[in-house]
Amino acid sequence: MRNHVSRVTSAIRGFGLGMLAMYLFDPDVGRRRRAFVVDQFESARNRLTHFADTAYRDAVNRSYGIAARLRPGTGRLQPVTAHQVEERVRARIGRVVRNSHALRVQARDDGTVVLSGPVLANEVNRLMSAVWSVRGVTGIEDQLQVHEQPGNVSALQGALAHEGRRGAGMAESWPPSIRLLAGVAGGALALAGLSRNRPLGMLQALLGGALVTRALANRKLGEVTGMSGPRNVHIDKEMFIAAPPERVFDFWQHQEDFPQFMRNVEEVRPTGEDCWHWKVAGPFGPVEWDARITEREQNRRLAWHTVQGAPVESEGRVDFEPAGEGTRLRVSMDYAPAAGAIGHAAARLLRRDAKTEIDEDLMRVKSFLETGVAARDASARRAAEDAQRLH
Repeated sequence: MRNHVSRVTSAIRGFGLGMLAMYLFDPDVGRRRRAFVVDQFESARNRLTHFADTAYRDAVNRSYGIAARLRPGTGRLQPVTAHQVEERVRARIGRVVRNSHALRVQARDDGTVVLSGPVLANEVNRLMSAVWSVRGVTGIEDQLQVHEQPGNVSALQGALAHEGRRGAGMAESWPPSIRLLAGVAGGALALAGLSRNRPLGMLQALLGGALVTRALANRKLGEVTGMSGPRNVHIDKEMFIAAPPERVFDFWQHQEDFPQFMRNVEEVRPTGEDCWHWKVAGPFGPVEWDARITEREQNRRLAWHTVQGAPVESEGRVDFEPAGEGTRLRVSMDYAPAAGAIGHAAARLLRRDAKTEIDEDLMRVKSFLETGVAARDASARRAAEDAQRLH
């Protein structure tokens, strides 16, 4: 059994090294991929340095807090002012409600907290639990305006209207010091397991890897793998285009032209009123889905949502704002990768994730609207060149 496990482990390592070599030393795009990997490592190093500094300060502050609590005379019976209660409640609800800025908090001298303002229905229970957990709160007066959908409530714009979307798992995040401790412990456990060619060692390595993944992603493992909870990746993009909003908006309405500017979009065709069928090149073959325009405000906003059962779930909006002689374009989008955060990370490494593609595609759109020259590396142009070569 031990020899079999050793052979399986060696085969996995060899396969992984072979795939890595093929990816990095591809004769056509290997140089660009190696440069991209170097950039990613540099970015990761900077983020890790910043995170270590944040974790250190968090650990120090928590140590001071624990010491203060253990000091005589600082027990739970110490009086708390209404202002302190208000500030504590505001800090706490910011972790569990995405649009916490829309809520108004007022604390009375007797410890009663008055909550008012618009909130989504699926956030009410988390909100109430968070407020009750604040020391000094003796009661809650509910004056909230509960909405099932964001609708036309400006304060709720950008909030996703149902469970399982971004923001639902905010209360499950770990503080920086705990993440650092869990990451170090998980890494040590994984390395110890990999050094043992036994089934117990493999289990140990898996547990360590899971702990490291949980610490890095700061989300539940089910959410990271896309098996449960909020699976969405949120993207915000803003760009200035030297063209009037009317022209930019008109271009965005004609989605059948998108393959000329979007490198991996093979086809977009209308299937009904405000309904479109998309066909996009994927790492393992084309992926197709249907989407519907859900909001259309002439020269100001377009919003969409994929239909139920689509293999790629997404929703978002594009805002067109006049800016001098041009247009300030704002894209806000949420999409669910097939394998959760892990699938998004893998796609990002291959530069096939939605954020990278949107960045590149928007630059092509900007160039076309400003110069009138279509992109040369878009899907439609590439397909036409392939067809010419075949003939």
